[in-house]
Amino acid sequence: MPAAHRTAILRTLTLSAAFAAALNGTMVMPLIVLALSRIPGIDEGTATAIAAAELAGIALYGLLAAHLVRRARPAVGMFGVAALVLGEAASQWAGTAAALSGARLLAGLGEGALFSLISAGVASESNAERIWGRINLVGGVAMGLLLYGMSCLPPAAERGTLFLWLTAMAIVLAPWALRIRPSSQAAERPRPSMLKRRHMGLIWLVVVLVYGMQAGQWAVSAYMGDMDQMPTARVGLYLALSSLLGFVGALVPALARDPRRRLRYVLQGFLVMAAAVMLFFNGRGDMPFLWGQVGVNVGFYMVTPFIVGMLTENDHDGSLVLRTLVIALIGAAIGTALAGEGFVATGPRQFGWICVSVLMMAMAATGLVFKRQPVPVPA
Repeated sequence: MPAAHRTAILRTLTLSAAFAAALNGTMVMPLIVLALSRIPGIDEGTATAIAAAELAGIALYGLLAAHLVRRARPAVGMFGVAALVLGEAASQWAGTAAALSGARLLAGLGEGALFSLISAGVASESNAERIWGRINLVGGVAMGLLLYGMSCLPPAAERGTLFLWLTAMAIVLAPWALRIRPSSQAAERPRPSMLKRRHMGLIWLVVVLVYGMQAGQWAVSAYMGDMDQMPTARVGLYLALSSLLGFVGALVPALARDPRRRLRYVLQGFLVMAAAVMLFFNGRGDMPFLWGQVGVNVGFYMVTPFIVGMLTENDHDGSLVLRTLVIALIGAAIGTALAGEGFVATGPRQFGWICVSVLMMAMAATGLVFKRQPVPVPA
């Protein structure tokens, strides 16, 4: 194998391992909420609030320390690894809601630091959607397997061993982030962003709409399972399996060669999501439930690497991508907050049409962004 290919494979594995570590808690958030709710004195509402502290940690890091990696990359790496490992370990033994919230916040800060290193490691790369597609595929499948495996385990007393597993994963994967080096292209041709302010506004609108829709339909998926009289364990297993299979969608950006076809691929991803949403909210039984969720995730991972790739090509230190991650978390929080009442008020079919309408708005905004951006010459 040529040395260049070995270097590219090692780089992909390094970035993917760090990405999997950064997904350590958010990927298995439903299991975290369930484990926390089993602790005496903590109900489901409190468990959800404690789990949300992890997302707050990621957002705080993105808001307050996005540029730190440019000046102190080794320190960011060491902090990210230590905070994630300590946060996950403390979650296993903390006994009060305040202590658990602090542990999840610390884990989130560590994940934010790791995301910062990953973003800086691919900053200014051309055809960046291919890199992000590979990172999502390899790193996401690794954490998807963990989610699926944990979902197959029998229920445990109190919080069980979930946080021990997450600690072990952090110990194994997070140190790979220390091997990430700044993007060579960013070092060779540092440049200001080519994206105009109105384009950034449109991109962030797309991010809010897509992440909000995805999080909203995920939030009410258990209701759909109840309507179909599925056991809770089966619903959890289907959601875990759909998360794992959904990363197949990342193959599209990972294998994309012609930048002129970006918009076509993105629009196809939106259409896959829309069709899957309609299947999910209009079908009945196990198969529409499972394959509807698989389709939503496949389309999601077809779309998002292209969006992040466009940002990466115009990002000289990774801070732009990290700030967009904060926007994505805000969108997911909004979608989750609105989904329950919307679903109850309108019913599944009407709620499905609302989700599709949100996707159509995102499609229109995405078309405006990609059509107004210069297209690089295919390699």
